[in-house]
Amino acid sequence: MQRVVVETAGWIRTHVGADAVEVSLTYEPTDPYAVTVRVHADTGTTTWTFARDLLADGLRSMVPLGEGQVRVQATSVLTEISRTDDAGTTTVLRLPWWNTREFVRLSQAVVARGEEEVDVDSWLAAMTGSEG
Repeated sequence: MQRVVVETAGWIRTHVGADAVEVSLTYEPTDPYAVTVRVHADTGTTTWTFARDLLADGLRSMVPLGEGQVRVQATSVLTEISRTDDAGTTTVLRLPWWNTREFVRLSQAVVARGEEEVDVDSWLAAMTGSEG
């Protein structure tokens, strides 16, 4: 199965200020329930990993969805992903809605929603460095 990567530009707001950033959205079929968002800024790269279903559902919601550190919601043209760290500081990432939607569509073309499967033995071998 094929990995899905969508590159886009976005805007990030932290307690320090706001800035334009480059963003990589990645879906790995070997971890079918998750998506990874890498935010490339002048200060470095930040990586967020969270549920693919949360991103997909958030694209259809005008109110924030999510019960943990990550929340997702849509506006007419933007996808807003917010993450609150353990210290209570919230970072907000805004991405073009159509790029985020295309990423979700491509990931679901590789592994349809509800058809996710995990090879626990391979995952465990990769985590422990042993061969299966």
